[in-house]
Order: sequence, then C-alpha cells, then structure tokens
Amino acid sequence: MENGSNKHNYTLDTCVGIKICENANVGDLLSCRLDFESSTVHISSQTVLEAIRLGYDVDLISKQIKELIGARVIFGSITSSMIQDAKYLETKYSTLHDGDSEILAYARATNTILITCDKGLAQAATLCGTNIVNPDLLPCDEIGLGKSKMQKIVDKAIRKPSVIKQNATSFILKPGQKIIWRSFQ
Repeated sequence: MENGSNKHNYTLDTCVGIKICENANVGDLLSCRLDFESSTVHISSQTVLEAIRLGYDVDLISKQIKELIGARVIFGSITSSMIQDAKYLETKYSTLHDGDSEILAYARATNTILITCDKGLAQAATLCGTNIVNPDLLPCDEIGLGKSKMQKIVDKAIRKPSVIKQNATSFILKPGQKIIWRSFQ
C-alpha cells in the first residue's frame, strides 16, 4: 500500500521465509522483481511460531531477508482483534486454516501486501481484497505492482529475436526456388 512515498510494506508468510532461508535465489528474485527500497517486511508472531515448530531459526530468516532483499524487518504480534478477524475469515473462506487465517488477518490489519506461496491463502487474500505476491508466479509476470528494472531489461532482450527472425525470413527459399551454387563462388 502507498505510504507517503512510493514504498510498499509486506507481510511474509512462513513458506516464503523458509524458501528464502533455504535458497538465496528466492530472495534475489524478490529483490529483482519488487521495489524494497524504504520498505518494511513484517514477520507476524504466527509466522515465528510456525517457523520454530518446523525447526527454522527465525533470526536467520530475518538476517537473510535483510541481506538479500534489503528491506527493514519488524516482528509484529497478532492482537485479539486480529484473532477475531481470523476466525471470521475462516468461516468465510474454506481454503484457510488456523495459522493462515491469522497471517492474513495480520496483513489486513497492517495494510501490507502479503507474500505467500500458499495457493489457498493467496486465493482467500485475493477474495477479501488483500494484495498478494506469489514468488512462484513472479517469473511469469503475474503481479500488478509495475515492472522492475530487471523486467524492463528482460522485455527488451526478448524483443530482439523477433527482429532477427524478420530479417532471416528474407533468406529462406520459397517453394519452387532453387539454390544457385555458382553465386557463392
């Protein structure tokens, strides 16, 4: 969401935090595709609990986010009003379970963009009007936050082969034409 300047703030789902921790390329992908300058990444208390339960070091995840993405990281607590919102969301969207509903409620309360790879959570977030980013879809250009510098370079590079193809078609023989080998001497 817009906050004065052109910055976006994000809430991280547990699956994305773990992916960043296990594979630095995920963090690099996010930093290439999204503008994290002057942004804050929120890690909710539910994300912390899930990461610890799965055996991951939350401080390592936070350190990786800071180093790879360059965003400020804050740890936020799930409040009682967020828990009430989470229970409501669970009744409204069948794709949510207890932990995901709390992370979604946190993202809604903090007015942040949810970064998740969880399809059920992403679907519920979209239906309730919360902006999402799914790192699994980023190479497909499925987000609507504008094109990054990297994407503009990629788009430019992709256009070049079509020019070459147009020039090459003039050298392709048409049906009935023959190669005159003497012309190559």
